[in-house]
Amino acid sequence: MMTLPNPLEHPALAALAVLHDDRRFSPTDRQRTLYTSLLGAPCPPDDQDSGADRLTLPGGGDRLTLLGYGGAMGGGKTRAIAELAIDAALAFPGNNVLVARHHLSDLSSTTMKEFLAHCPNGLILRRQQAPTQLVQLRLSDWPEGQTSTVNFRHLSDWQGLGSQQYGAVLIDEAGQVDEDAALMLLTRLRHPAQPQRWFVAASNPWPGWFQRWFVQRELPEEALNAASGKVEFIPAKIEDNPHLPDNYADVNHALMPPAWRERFIEGRFDALLGRVYSDFDPDTHTWDQPLPHFSRYIGGLDFGGQTETAHYTAAILAGLVRSDRLSPPISEWQRAGMRTPPPTPEHHYTLIRLAEFEDRGPGVIQRLERWQKACRRKYGPIRWAADRSQSAWIDHQRRRGIDVVPASGAPGSILYGVNLVHERLTSDPPYSYYTPELTQFPLRMSEYVWQSGDDPDPRPRKRNDDLLDADRYMHELLQQLPRPFRPQTFRLFPEQPRRRARRYLEPH
Repeated sequence: MMTLPNPLEHPALAALAVLHDDRRFSPTDRQRTLYTSLLGAPCPPDDQDSGADRLTLPGGGDRLTLLGYGGAMGGGKTRAIAELAIDAALAFPGNNVLVARHHLSDLSSTTMKEFLAHCPNGLILRRQQAPTQLVQLRLSDWPEGQTSTVNFRHLSDWQGLGSQQYGAVLIDEAGQVDEDAALMLLTRLRHPAQPQRWFVAASNPWPGWFQRWFVQRELPEEALNAASGKVEFIPAKIEDNPHLPDNYADVNHALMPPAWRERFIEGRFDALLGRVYSDFDPDTHTWDQPLPHFSRYIGGLDFGGQTETAHYTAAILAGLVRSDRLSPPISEWQRAGMRTPPPTPEHHYTLIRLAEFEDRGPGVIQRLERWQKACRRKYGPIRWAADRSQSAWIDHQRRRGIDVVPASGAPGSILYGVNLVHERLTSDPPYSYYTPELTQFPLRMSEYVWQSGDDPDPRPRKRNDDLLDADRYMHELLQQLPRPFRPQTFRLFPEQPRRRARRYLEPH
């Protein structure tokens, strides 16, 4: 049973209730917990007063709340984002509010449409549709000329946000948004009209920054608390939304495959069915022993763009060690009483990833090549592989004296390389590891998912997959390498054929 706050004990909630009554908005019980998280904690009062006759929320000291609202579909997330945008605009006169999604077309047909459907026309002073979409709001008792602005924009190209300042940032379907865009928006929360700054993100269960920030709580919350900030997560559930059809959950539960039920009906973020590399486990695949002597070094490359919003340029480097040299020597298994020696390794080489590169923006190729040269100085000669479709960059690197070859897969091949990576991960023992120095690689592996579990020709989701593309090209290169050299031994008198013995015994 959800415990709801008493508005009389929370003056900020009581103040917002006035705004809600004026536009006939009745928050659901779950949505009221959002307001409690955003406004319930006491803060020092703000000494600055504009002198305007306005609605003032108690506890107006500077602070930042990062709030994640995520889980089941139909939980009222989009409606909550729309209502919070209206509240932020009206509760803090002169405010600048951002409502965002990854694509503008999705924003216009969902969140913005919901906003316009529930914002009373009497509050809208002006609406602009070009060059950017925005709505200006004001209450009738505000001073002449004072307005608040609600901006609607997409985040597929977030580079232009650098000069903006907002009091509230509200992101719908945050699982579709790049983490860099979210980080940039955090730096834009500095508008003086709203000292209680809100960063609210709503999402269905998808792996990515939303899950890491709010569900797994990987942000430095102690440091954030010391700086008058906090992180909170509120689950969204179907049963919390009284406006849905009575059979909404039952019908979708009957129609959806099991993996979708867990994520979209039950709202489970721990339902990781659909991961491309479901057998990847940091406890199993981290190499925490002294590094062996490597026979050779190989790497994979994936070239991205030259802008801050382009795909990453990524590279990964690995050392190869003969798998039979990692097996116990004969003396050990004999002393252990084993009747038969360990089985012959499934793969001739064991791969241990040693270094990674993931970057984008102007000058990224120059930074990549400096990193490659540093790796060569540290490890020695390295052969790299890149996608055949990136032949221009392959030729460029060759002219720079870097040993790069096309990967063996067809241009754009994915499933072939995925299978190569999967084989080495799932072997017992594995033939694929990474060292603890790699931080992005395990993160990308854990968040790499299929676009659809029911697709007869599935493809991994194209989001932050550049480092794993480079890893696939490296595995395709590994398939092209010859078997490691083994010293030849010959019998003086083999049973057959005799000519072979004479050939090795006769003087040359």
